[in-house]
Amino acid sequence: MGTIINFPTKESAGYRNMKMLFDVVDSVETCNFYLESVEQLYEDGHITESERLTLRRIGRQKRLQLANPPQKRQKASKPGVYLYTPEMRQGKPEGCQIEAGLAYYGKHYFLDTPLHLKGRGISFLRSYTSKELTASGQYKVGWNEYMVTKKAFEKLKEQYTISYKSCLD
Repeated sequence: MGTIINFPTKESAGYRNMKMLFDVVDSVETCNFYLESVEQLYEDGHITESERLTLRRIGRQKRLQLANPPQKRQKASKPGVYLYTPEMRQGKPEGCQIEAGLAYYGKHYFLDTPLHLKGRGISFLRSYTSKELTASGQYKVGWNEYMVTKKAFEKLKEQYTISYKSCLD
């Protein structure tokens, strides 16, 4: 039985240079120019078709990164509600004591917090364990889940910093 030997493919100088240029590009206009240059290199026969397709993919991904830079996370400095929208690439605000979400019918809020809350309109539901959380949610181990009425939520937002995930529908 024979073995298959993979010989290393030789990259053209144009391919190597364009790959390095896409690594350091810092504007969408420059990225577009480099993508046009890739097409010109292919037409002139300086790069192969597979190199052209690879450079197109790299350039388009880089252009998307440059067009939608990650936004800065806001800092929670005083009590109140801090909204963020993950679909718009907004990060969760830093320093919030409570994470909130509105219930399906809009009559209650569900709160996750390491704090112990008491009062009228606040119902304790459970404490999170590591078994019921995903890998990205493991920071909530030991946190408490509460269901609160709208009126109780109004009082809580005067005392605590609350992050609220606002999803696009």
